[in-house]
Amino acid sequence: MVKILAVSGSPRDRTTNYMLRKVLEVFGDEYQKEIVLLKDKKIEACQNCKGCHRSFKCTIADDMQEIHKKLLEADIFIFGSPTYFDNVSGIMKNFMDRCLPFYFSEELKGKKVGLVSIGGFKELIEKDEKGNCLWCGETGNCKRTVERCLNSMEYFCNLLGVEVIGKVVAIHGSPELKDGELLELGKKLR
Repeated sequence: MVKILAVSGSPRDRTTNYMLRKVLEVFGDEYQKEIVLLKDKKIEACQNCKGCHRSFKCTIADDMQEIHKKLLEADIFIFGSPTYFDNVSGIMKNFMDRCLPFYFSEELKGKKVGLVSIGGFKELIEKDEKGNCLWCGETGNCKRTVERCLNSMEYFCNLLGVEVIGKVVAIHGSPELKDGELLELGKKLR
């Protein structure tokens, strides 16, 4: 059975998790699906002890040991993070840092991943008479900040040799506007 592992870097159960669940909708019962909510896991920050450089194992005993096993067993990944200051959330960054053993072992190389992110200060939006965000204006700031978050995850995947199949950006807390793209991403991952 093909295993799909979605990893959520959101500290809340809202828009990022909505996006992950929507991508998973296209996978039927012939797939084993799981979402790991990093917010519910104890994941210490990498200590740069260099223990994994030769052993390919992290020396910190916490929930990342279980997540490492799930990553090895999965065939397909979906990684999602809200955008925090043009980057991934802190818990997603800890997850990414703690995947360093896979950089050295190359055990995830060749697996497929889809990436999703959301951001854009929904609560601060002021709109013009046409409903356009005044903060974004003509510059596209909202979309660009979320794309930078996705770029961080994509760079992480490239370092691990994981093939990025597609990415979906949502802004202003409205992931449902991206349902079609999210479902399409799931189809591409199958």
